[in-house]
Amino acid sequence: MLFGNPHSHTSFSDGEPGSVPSDAYKYARDIANLDFLAVTDHAYYFEADYNGRDKFDVMKDMANSETTDNFVAIAGFEWTAGSGHINVYESKSWTSRNVKTTTEEFYDWIIKEKALAQFNHPISMFGTFKDFEYYPEADLYINMIEVGNGSWARNETINDEMFGNYMNALKKGWHVGATIGQDNHVANWGTGNDSRTAVWVKEKNKKEILNGFKNRKTYGTEDRNAKVWLETNDAKMGDIVHYTKRPEKIVLKVFYEDPDGEDIKNLNIFTPNKEYTFNNLPSSFEKEIEIQVDSNYFFVFARLDQYDDESIVTSSIWYEPENSIRIFEMPKIKMYKNSNNNYNFYVYNISSKKSLADIKIYIDDNLEYENKFLLGSFEKRLLKTELNLPDKNVVHMKVYINDFLWYEDDIHLESKIKITSLNVNAGFLEKKYVISNNFENESKVILIRASSLEDTSIFDKIKEFSKNKRIGIILDKINKQVLQLIPSKYIVSEKIFKNEKLNNLYYNEGFIITFKNKKRGFVINKNYIIFPGNPFENDSNETFINRLLKIK
Repeated sequence: MLFGNPHSHTSFSDGEPGSVPSDAYKYARDIANLDFLAVTDHAYYFEADYNGRDKFDVMKDMANSETTDNFVAIAGFEWTAGSGHINVYESKSWTSRNVKTTTEEFYDWIIKEKALAQFNHPISMFGTFKDFEYYPEADLYINMIEVGNGSWARNETINDEMFGNYMNALKKGWHVGATIGQDNHVANWGTGNDSRTAVWVKEKNKKEILNGFKNRKTYGTEDRNAKVWLETNDAKMGDIVHYTKRPEKIVLKVFYEDPDGEDIKNLNIFTPNKEYTFNNLPSSFEKEIEIQVDSNYFFVFARLDQYDDESIVTSSIWYEPENSIRIFEMPKIKMYKNSNNNYNFYVYNISSKKSLADIKIYIDDNLEYENKFLLGSFEKRLLKTELNLPDKNVVHMKVYINDFLWYEDDIHLESKIKITSLNVNAGFLEKKYVISNNFENESKVILIRASSLEDTSIFDKIKEFSKNKRIGIILDKINKQVLQLIPSKYIVSEKIFKNEKLNNLYYNEGFIITFKNKKRGFVINKNYIIFPGNPFENDSNETFINRLLKIK
């Protein structure tokens, strides 16, 4: 068991002024008594040489020089972009956000280089990697994630947001081991606090530590020397078990020992769907816990909270099918009874070989959708389905992949929103809503032509409905009734425009309405929305129209 720090900085980027990586390695070895330290300076600083040499090459030489039988110095760099920050360890080369500017470009670089990498401080302030959007091939090389970060003395490095995003990354499909990085930017490499990354290895050398990182034999600990280990009868912490038949249950063994005698206040075991809690455990224990395997993609890890408020978070053990086709997330969207519903989700092939995906969706045990197709090497595909759902409040959905039940849930259905459309071509609205040709109290929106307002009885009804409903008026004719609804600051012209985008809306044609000499795509007056033409004929208007008419 080794304890160290996989995330630190020097003046090779924005760390301690005047420091170089060898200073950090010496300090971590001789003052902090770490077993290992990775210096991971921000790569965009490497664009400037150090004494005429590439900074990453210099760092590697320094790491080799400062490595001893009792200490391992690791050279790395940090890629920093708006989507998040990622550490890379001991790669052959480096790149920066100025070269690989997007997450996808950087993932491609990692894959090409076969570089060992880590998600850093996954919080909204720094970025959460597009909410941990899953890329199967990148998952082979990004093997760690920080559950804690910081070198402040109070040692509160594990926070709720990072821990929550660790769980989020696991649920999204990433196979990442838990770490803590001090992320030192001053000369306290290892002494900033007691937080450490622990790695289980057979020998203390660089190859073994990097293999420990790669194989997720790690845990993040705020206690500088607490020892933790997880295993089952067929796997050890960090392992992925590929089964032909899903086990009904496993027996998880948790080992804990603290040389300083810190007892455990709470032991929490996390799986994709459940949490198991145990309280008041001693400073040294071995505990066996029977756990139900209730999903095809299954993981289990532990969090231990000591009485002194220091925490430890372990890496997982995974259980998954031998078959390489995966669905990690099913959409949580509104679905409507007695209607066709678009239901789209991603399907992944986590293998380098082409694989058959046989997808079946059952509604109340009736086959509603089936599709067979080949997915290429590490392919990610958006599967677009349409489900015809019955006139019921609740239906039971089951999704199978290659005859494995991957998802099962009760779906609560809503009544489809009703819209009254009086002689208006409702266009794209007809695809998703119930369109009525009559005034009805349950209609959420009334659509009407300006010419229809010349009928006094209709105009009076519209004014009454406008007290609590949105009224969409299509300006097909300029008359005194519609002009009553358009504020005088707008100028309405008899002139016609054609094929224009105005205020985010596309029109085939319409009357010209101006405000401060600029054409307007709509006029809002309380609950009245007056359109110069018909905006429902162009599908690209849908999102903005829903906002204007307050249709959800």
